[in-house]
Formats: sequence, structure tokens, C-alpha cells
Amino acid sequence: MTDNYRHGGPIVLLTDFGVSDPFAGQMKGVISGIAPGVRIIDLCHEVPPLNVTVAAMFLKGSWRYFPPGSIYVVVVDPGVGTERSAIIIGAQDRLFVGPDNGCLTPATEGSTGWEAVRIENPAYLLPEISLTFHGRDIFAPVAAHLANRVPLSEFGPRIESLVPIDTPAPELKGNVVQGEIVYIDHFGNAWTNISKHFLQEIGWLEHGPRMVFNVASCKVKGLKKTYLCDQPNKPIALINSFDLVEIAWPGDSAEKKMRLWQGVWVDLMLQK
Repeated sequence: MTDNYRHGGPIVLLTDFGVSDPFAGQMKGVISGIAPGVRIIDLCHEVPPLNVTVAAMFLKGSWRYFPPGSIYVVVVDPGVGTERSAIIIGAQDRLFVGPDNGCLTPATEGSTGWEAVRIENPAYLLPEISLTFHGRDIFAPVAAHLANRVPLSEFGPRIESLVPIDTPAPELKGNVVQGEIVYIDHFGNAWTNISKHFLQEIGWLEHGPRMVFNVASCKVKGLKKTYLCDQPNKPIALINSFDLVEIAWPGDSAEKKMRLWQGVWVDLMLQK
């Protein structure tokens, strides 16, 4: 194990805790008690409850916007208190802390030199471990000790494989791409699992004006470049900042206007 990672933070928090309960605040309190000088950044605490897929998607689309040496703590953990492992991944010149349930797996994509350890050393945990709040009792103190430059190898044994993320993938069946809505954001925009990269792979990206999306009995024609377009009071499709096809309603909520929810099927075809 190399331990050749920049340490020192900032510590970046990604959870499904929300902001009305004290859970995120308690994590910050633990971190501040162990590493009082480290900066703590809230990436998001509004991941849909227990949705590991969305947590992984947020991490994948966000980690590169923080500096090398950043420490990410991802706590979306439906298996808290069970036999699932608590892990640290070293990859991309950064460190990632959380449950081994797939939420951290995007950290290893495109990295040939990643390594990971299972968190087992009680010296770097809180004295009492709740079965329902490993974010406070395990992941927060571990992140703080990493910020204090404790070597990765001190936390536990090396592991060679990770639990994969079970992300629904789009499929090309004949002349139809079948996808689905995987997330609806604060604005009511519906993110699909059809990525820019997937459209490039199948050779469709250059045919944006010919695209027709069938979503919840609505037809959405063309792939726009921005939210502001000459299509008032109609839904549009565009590539969003996460490089995913998004269904939006300019000036309003596609979720409400089209009665959408996570899991709705999206079929994409090319007009002749």
C-alpha cells in the first residue's frame, strides 16, 4: 500500500440526512473535535432517502470539482449496522470514506491505481458505536483522522474488490433507446440515465434535432442546447451539467406538468 495521498482536506459531505435533523451537524461536530482546522464543505444532504444510485451519481459528477487532497464522506447507508463493510478508497489523488455498498464505486472509474482498506482499527472511531449512525461514529472520525494525515494503512486491511453500483443502464433495442428517469431535481427537471457518452457511442448525438422522446405519454421533440428556447409551454430535452439527458419544462416544473417520478420509462427514437 502506497499511502501516497495528499491529506488535509477539505472534507466534503454527501448524505441523505436532510437539513431538518441534527445528523449532519453532529458529524461536523465530531470532525471539528478531531481536526479543528479542517474545512468542511456540504456537497448535498438531500440525496433521496436510502438511494445509493443517486448518491453514486452525485459523487461521480462532483468529485473532480474539489482540489486534490479532498476527503469525501458519503453516507447513504441502508445497510447501516449490518455486516456490510466500512471502507476508505484512495483514488484520483483523493480519499473517499463510506459504506461498501456501491456509493463510492465511481471514485475508481478511470483510475488504474486505486486502493482500498476496510475500516477496523478502533483507535480512529468514537468509543461507542451506534448501530444506526455510522456517519457520526465511524465515517466522521475516520475522515478527521485522515485530514490529520494518518496513513491509509493504519485504518485496516487492504481489500481488492468493491461492491458494484447497481445503476440502471439505457439499452438500444432495434431503433429505440430505452431509458428511465433516475432523479428529479429541485427545479422539477427529470434526469434520465441516457448519457451524452452513450449517445456518442451509438452515433446518435449528432442527430439531436431528429430525436423524439416518449415520456409519460408526452412526445418531446429535439435535443435543445439551453433551457431558454423558442418552445414556450412545452417540455424540452437537453444535456445537463452531469452529461445526462434531462427532461425540463422552461419556466416551470416538468415533474408537476408531466406528472413524472423516478422510474418512469423514457423511449428515444430518431425521426426519419
